Amino acid sequence: MTDRFRYLSRWCALVLVLLGAGAAVARSTTVVPPAFEELVLESDYVVHGRVTAVESFWQERGGSRVIVTQVRVEVLEVIAGEPPSPLVLTMLGGTVGEQSMVLEGAPQFEVGDEDILFVQGNGRQVSPLTRIMHGRYRVAKDVASGREFVARDNGEPLTDTTEVAQPLHTEEGAAATATGEVPLAVRVERALSPAEFVQRIRAVKPAAN
Repeated sequence: MTDRFRYLSRWCALVLVLLGAGAAVARSTTVVPPAFEELVLESDYVVHGRVTAVESFWQERGGSRVIVTQVRVEVLEVIAGEPPSPLVLTMLGGTVGEQSMVLEGAPQFEVGDEDILFVQGNGRQVSPLTRIMHGRYRVAKDVASGREFVARDNGEPLTDTTEVAQPLHTEEGAAATATGEVPLAVRVERALSPAEFVQRIRAVKPAAN
């Protein structure tokens, strides 16, 4: 990691948390939320994609044995920059057998997830997402109307790109502190559609020709 990421990662002593018969290794991480323009410009590329496979395995890194997860993404749309093909995101953490290694706050992926992903330093950092949890935006659907909308990694509807710079609360219901007392249904109705979000990203950084 370099200074231009402008977030602080505190690599604390490994903390063991018992999970049944296994153990989870947690690394504490503090991330400074970026302004929307910073998020876009810091990213090597931005894609709208769908997760098709998730695989975790042990790997030797710097003399230590760690769990690494690879997430294969089907690129539905290149929004900015020029992603590789195929696109496989590599990140620290995951579960192998009864042992888990968790980078606190890092997004967790499942097959079928549809996201807009801001990628930076894939394979060279603990997380391939720009500013970790701030680099993933979910494509969700309102059950009542069937309308697709963009949500932050914690599921909070994104109603304006200025909200990118707000802290991303991971506890359920905590995001209300960033959006006031506006009901969830109203926030969903006001949330940006994927097409609107893509348009605003491209206004900052277009796709490669």
